[in-house]
Amino acid sequence: MQGLGETREPGAGRSSAAQRRLVFEHTVEGLFRFSLSSRLSAQAWQALRGVGIDLARPLLPAYSDEAWKRGLEIAVADLYPLLPREEAWRQLGREVVNGMTHTLMGRAMVGVARLLGPLRMLRRLNNTLRSADNYVEAHITELSPTACEVGLNEVMEQPSYYQGFLEACVALAGGRRVRTRVVSREGRGALFHVEWEE
Repeated sequence: MQGLGETREPGAGRSSAAQRRLVFEHTVEGLFRFSLSSRLSAQAWQALRGVGIDLARPLLPAYSDEAWKRGLEIAVADLYPLLPREEAWRQLGREVVNGMTHTLMGRAMVGVARLLGPLRMLRRLNNTLRSADNYVEAHITELSPTACEVGLNEVMEQPSYYQGFLEACVALAGGRRVRTRVVSREGRGALFHVEWEE
């Protein structure tokens, strides 16, 4: 178990061979079948089919990161047309966590997160992210028992989506009054400051 300090760097120990970027079935299921299914318009369902996410059929084991990103863009445009873009993406980040809690894998993760509490849950964030897809990685720098910096190697050009995701994860683990902000952007990734009350 990590003490105060930094976890291993993203990509450590991984083959340097390029790998196809995939989002796994339960991530797609959680967001589109559980969290958003009753709220998306018929036009959004049709647009999702157009990018390869056909929710009328059994889900595929994995989807390309491009299909996932386009699916998220469709959901943001359909559900939150009146919200400022950053707030819409932040809300969608919260929705993906809420949806995951209804999947088989997600229910198990919820129980573990609640037992661990926010700080120890964040220490395991890289494992959580790797169960959702095969390309987003995190590194954590612990600043105090109720604050961390979280670096993500990929934010899909939408860091506010990951702010919502992080806020929902910490709240799920028992954190109260969770606050996040983007500290910096580098390449495809971003560094976030995350703090909460116990």
